[in-house]
Amino acid sequence: MNFTSDPVLRKIALEAAQQVTTDTGRIHQDELLEALCERLAPRKELLGLVIKKAGQAMMRDLGERHSPRRHRTPNGFYHPKSIMKLGNGIWVWMKDSTFTDMTEWGRISSRNFVRTATAEAHKQEYVSSRSDAYRENPQVTRLSTIEESVFGYRQDSFDDLGFDSDTA
Repeated sequence: MNFTSDPVLRKIALEAAQQVTTDTGRIHQDELLEALCERLAPRKELLGLVIKKAGQAMMRDLGERHSPRRHRTPNGFYHPKSIMKLGNGIWVWMKDSTFTDMTEWGRISSRNFVRTATAEAHKQEYVSSRSDAYRENPQVTRLSTIEESVFGYRQDSFDDLGFDSDTA
């Protein structure tokens, strides 16, 4: 879900990340969370949006914690308090699922597996090619140099990352 103030929260998050980034480019999550909270606390006008974001996070956590898992119980996947995600914003308690729900859950699970496997294959291909480039260029210590000199990277806009050029 996107809300009209999402860019404001993204900018706050990016600024906080930049603030806590070490000289070696590392971001420690505990420091980032602290910096985010410090930046959000005085922004009372964002309270409604922040509450909605917290609610979304709680909803995701509920769905993940109650997602059917293999070997969770002696009966395999089934637990009456598990939640099956059916797509289109619909969840169903496992105890109440129907044949149609089971079929849809299986279809979605298969589709998600294919997407995950494909994404992982692309990621491993990327890692392999960049690792090879590091080995072929032992004097290089940062990925940015490899990307620019070996792979011809040119910076485009950050549109696909949810950044605008003023906050990058």
